[in-house]
Amino acid sequence: MNVKLAVGDPLPSVGLRATDGYLLNLRSFVTKQPAVLLFFGAPTLKGTAAAPGLAAVQALASGYRRLQQAGIGVAAISCDSEQEQTDFVAQHELPFLLLSDERRSAVEMLGIGTSAQRDNVNVARPIILAVDVQGDVRAVIDRIEPQYLVEQLITVLSEPIPAATEDAAAAS
Repeated sequence: MNVKLAVGDPLPSVGLRATDGYLLNLRSFVTKQPAVLLFFGAPTLKGTAAAPGLAAVQALASGYRRLQQAGIGVAAISCDSEQEQTDFVAQHELPFLLLSDERRSAVEMLGIGTSAQRDNVNVARPIILAVDVQGDVRAVIDRIEPQYLVEQLITVLSEPIPAATEDAAAAS
């Protein structure tokens, strides 16, 4: 995993264009509710490279109602254009926003790996950031198991933040 963020780190501020046409700041989005941010490359990746991201998207779409009932927001981010994402949302009837990181500002800032298929540079492997309402990363999931994903996310974002141990407090 190449992600620069670790559990407990604050999510940086970065603006991305959403499929609803608005510019959305990731940090502002998560301070309204805990959120799941899926970085994936399925909209324009082809063949087996697209399969893991598509499986993650489908797991979030099928569990979207449960996540919503738990007060958890969902957004997915790829390096595709707004139009490619709008087409992807319509094709898969997704209930959540996709955000375009066409300039790769977020993936570079967060250290999320990319790969190229000819001239298409996109997220190499799907990664999920589970972020609490304070904007702090609660989990970085780089090995996504679609059948357990929604339950895992609800658990991670519903549990209280563990108290600092005496060893951690002494090290400060």
